[in-house]
Amino acid sequence: MNNYKYFSDVLKNGYFTETPCQFCGSSEHCLEGSFFDRDDNLVSICLNCFDKRKVSVDIPSYIADRVVKKQNEKVTELSFCPPVPWIQNNDWPVCCDDYMTYIGEWEREDFIKNSTTGDGLSLLKELLIDELKNNVESYEALWADVGYETAAFVFKCSKCGNKVVVCQDY
Repeated sequence: MNNYKYFSDVLKNGYFTETPCQFCGSSEHCLEGSFFDRDDNLVSICLNCFDKRKVSVDIPSYIADRVVKKQNEKVTELSFCPPVPWIQNNDWPVCCDDYMTYIGEWEREDFIKNSTTGDGLSLLKELLIDELKNNVESYEALWADVGYETAAFVFKCSKCGNKVVVCQDY
């Protein structure tokens, strides 16, 4: 299994299904196909077939356009990284002219643990991606919902170390 530039620890952070791979029939480490945002009704692909590049994740042009230098190379690399579950349109954040690395879904305890002050809510406010900050009606309600109906997906820049959180509710 590959190490993916934009996806950390796929065995821990990937979204797997019990449905066998539709390419080889394997039931081992099969990624859920619906998160690939493809038009061909992909149901399941094992990591072995994915690493052989039998399919790629669809990356919309507006996401591709977020990087400038070596755009084709970076978009190709991103298209062969497992998709983050529930991130609509594989909408990956960008920092330092590159896609950020997905490091996992955080619960409230993770925010508390990663906060220098132990204040997880403040860290969530700080890391929340700018596009979402204006849509939050109540940070306290968002905080209370993290880990329940709200998923907090954390990304890290491989160049500067900056982290951002993309929250989505199920």
